[in-house]
Amino acid sequence: MSQYSLTVVNKSELAKGSPTFAVMAELPEAQNGDALSTAWLTQVIHPGNSYTFTWDIEWGFAWSASGTRQDYTWRANGHIAADPTSASQCAAEFDYTSGDFMLTPATHVPAPDHDALFINDSGAIPKPSTQPSSVAVTLDGQAVCVVDAGPNVQHQFTLHPTYYIVAGSYKHSQMVDAASLTQQAVLSYQSGIADKTAVLDGQNIWHIQNSSEVDLSGVLLS
Repeated sequence: MSQYSLTVVNKSELAKGSPTFAVMAELPEAQNGDALSTAWLTQVIHPGNSYTFTWDIEWGFAWSASGTRQDYTWRANGHIAADPTSASQCAAEFDYTSGDFMLTPATHVPAPDHDALFINDSGAIPKPSTQPSSVAVTLDGQAVCVVDAGPNVQHQFTLHPTYYIVAGSYKHSQMVDAASLTQQAVLSYQSGIADKTAVLDGQNIWHIQNSSEVDLSGVLLS
């Protein structure tokens, strides 16, 4: 299991106080329609302070008895483990029976391709206009990508996240259209690099480097 980290340093004077810093992991959109990212990892960081986020690449499925709506908070009502390399855990079935939703491992799935997860909505799932519901892929136990569910819909999530860091008035699990974010920075975890440092300077400009190249104590004292 790979572990990643992001150290965030707040050298700005945003809002004359302490903004919430949010990390978002955008997945390629589900094949059936628009997906929303969430404010996946969040932390208030006072000016002059730093905070380190850490996470493991551990995937999962989740569902909610509510639909998606930008800026609203998404809350899971159930979840199960997922593994894109496992024939028994790379896909899930989302069903509605006896007045409640349920999410279970799929019984008929294609061979795992190691790069995607699948959720199949059964024909019993109510129409969104009747009873909204949604499904999600989680990363390290927290939802990162959510999409509305419906009868006989198939969802495919490609697991190549683009990570963003942004500061503002965000709440944990707030649904966000990551493509519409302003003053965000993209975090590129490539070539075996798992530790990044992001500094928001006094001009509200992001500076992203590999953590091994940063003198953190020097940055905090500057």
